[in-house]
Amino acid sequence: MSEKKPRREFVGDIARGVTLVGLCGAGAFLARKTSDVYAWQLDAEKCVNSRLGATGVDVCELCSSECVVNLSAVRAVNEYSKCGRCYICPAYFDITSAVDEEGLPSQKLCPRDAIERKAIGWVDPDDPANNFYEYIIDEEKCNGCGRCVMGCKEPAGLGSIKLEVRYEFCLDCNRCSIAIACPDEAYYQETEFASAEGEKAEELPAAD
Repeated sequence: MSEKKPRREFVGDIARGVTLVGLCGAGAFLARKTSDVYAWQLDAEKCVNSRLGATGVDVCELCSSECVVNLSAVRAVNEYSKCGRCYICPAYFDITSAVDEEGLPSQKLCPRDAIERKAIGWVDPDDPANNFYEYIIDEEKCNGCGRCVMGCKEPAGLGSIKLEVRYEFCLDCNRCSIAIACPDEAYYQETEFASAEGEKAEELPAAD
């Protein structure tokens, strides 16, 4: 017959068990926190360069000037499914510039010449206005200045070009310098658990 443990020893065993469970739970929580993937996002509906209704305003170039990366982690991205493939694209041409001998604006809008204009499909050699054109953004040149985004915005364009944070360039700073400088509070931070369960992303407010 086994001897009964003294009450003091029995209570001590329980206390040690509770402590161990608590430490394991805290360890699991911290391990989970360290596996979180934080990502800065840009809300196009808040950004003045792409926000509908914000017309007659200056282009905001803070995305290109405030990022700690030499060439900003923000890039202009063309969503081709929305692009009209226009003959005269207001995101490619400076439509306020003088017209050249071909009837096109004589100057480009992008200061870094980061957009390539290429005829696609069947090409009419007699009337270029009958052709469709694809506008390809070179990410090695684009610095996210936002001029093409503003030009593409309705009503002049179709709004197919937006600014996005490219994660392969972003340093995932805890306090994003662009988010701090953004007057429209268009930046917010998401965290997504890098777990097998694939939990839904949680939106966090941008840093003050």
